[in-house]
Amino acid sequence: MNRLLAAIPFVFPFVVAAQDSVGRVKDGPPRITPEMKAKTETIAQALEGLTPEGFVKKGPVERYTEANLYEKIDGRSELFQAYDVSGMTFVTFSKADDPAKFIDVFLYDMTTSLGAFGVYSVERPPGSKTIATGDDGHRTGADLFFRKGRYYATVLTSGPDEVVQKAASALADTLAHRLKGEGAELWGLAMLPATNRMDDTVQYLMVDALGLDFLTNAFKAQYRDGDLAFTAFVARCKSTASAAEVLAKYKAHLEEFGDMAEPARIEGASVMFAEASDGGFDGVCQVGDVIAGVTAVKGRDAAVKAMTFLLKGLRISK
Repeated sequence: MNRLLAAIPFVFPFVVAAQDSVGRVKDGPPRITPEMKAKTETIAQALEGLTPEGFVKKGPVERYTEANLYEKIDGRSELFQAYDVSGMTFVTFSKADDPAKFIDVFLYDMTTSLGAFGVYSVERPPGSKTIATGDDGHRTGADLFFRKGRYYATVLTSGPDEVVQKAASALADTLAHRLKGEGAELWGLAMLPATNRMDDTVQYLMVDALGLDFLTNAFKAQYRDGDLAFTAFVARCKSTASAAEVLAKYKAHLEEFGDMAEPARIEGASVMFAEASDGGFDGVCQVGDVIAGVTAVKGRDAAVKAMTFLLKGLRISK
């Protein structure tokens, strides 16, 4: 593991198994308070009337806010809170003739469309199958995930039963059409080079990007160009001055946990490099109000090449 990134623990895992994405589920719903009702009314109504043919609805739609989300998804609530979740609703359906076969639906109000993309992106494992549901959707095993505007939904099933899978897909499409909202402003996708980018690895990290508590509001993606493989990231700061402060903290981190290597001038930017104990190199620099860098590149020459590729392809809007 790259020592530079391992030195500070992650607040939450960036890649999780779909089957574990909801953690331990609470048995019964909480009492609905007026505040809870107000925060969750839209996403609660979206789950009404979704019962697939041949299934029965098991209980009323449950409602949760950011304050008590842990009661339903113990061990996973921190992830959603990191992306400013404001509410979640849940409903489950089971086959009328076989209660062991079920469909669980979790619908999250992530407050902003960028927050919805963020949590969707970190829950999506590389190699998952894309589905045409919502603004973005994928299938992992027997489960479906999608985002639509400010909303994020997970449709978890009992397994690969054909009837259950067909019902879950139809339910997800119906739910996505019900949800309204504008698409996310994915500025990182416009900024990062598109060439050689593995798009199913793009993630938006609202806080603690790369496990660094001073790096926020960042996009990262994996790239592969022949034998060259690396992760690139961009973090947009509030101003040029605040970006300089972040860069200074990044330099201190590299000095403490890595071996500083010879810097380089690339595309007009002064780039710092540091080597980890496993031979992986990190490179980082400031471009206006943006911090840009690469991580876990094998060798300084390869890191220079990766940073050159990144900075040449960087598109920073004014």
